[in-house]
Amino acid sequence: MKKTIVLLFIVFLIFSVIGCTTTAEEIEEVTGYIVIKDNVLHLRQVEIVHIDDKEIMDEFNLTEEDMPNGYAILRKNQADETYELSDEVEYIFTDINLNFIEESEAEGNRLYTTRKIEEFLMHLGDLNKIPLSEQKIPYFIKIKNGKVISIEEKLEYTI
Repeated sequence: MKKTIVLLFIVFLIFSVIGCTTTAEEIEEVTGYIVIKDNVLHLRQVEIVHIDDKEIMDEFNLTEEDMPNGYAILRKNQADETYELSDEVEYIFTDINLNFIEESEAEGNRLYTTRKIEEFLMHLGDLNKIPLSEQKIPYFIKIKNGKVISIEEKLEYTI
């Protein structure tokens, strides 16, 4: 009987300790077309299907001819979403025009990271004026506590 009580007490202690620990705040990752206005990200989620994703290709009746670049971008059947930008958003993109990186420093790598929204908006240029319904470049977004913490442009989806 004592062993049972001690065992129950140990189990109770374990659950008490687990219940008191705070869980790491989850980061949600989404992919989609974006427009930024007044510190708000407007998002239309998409799914990128790669040519080696045969199951998904079959599900959407896609063929290799539908994927000349090795992928297809499909709109998810969801309403457009909006998220506030956090104060410390990390913007990651390829500085094709060398606006922020000196060519001598680039050494073939023009990947640029900044926390300045002005620089990211300069990079986007007129792309940020195109409605979500007409956007063609997907961005990879990280969201924490309902606010955007990262926006990444991947070169392979901009060509």
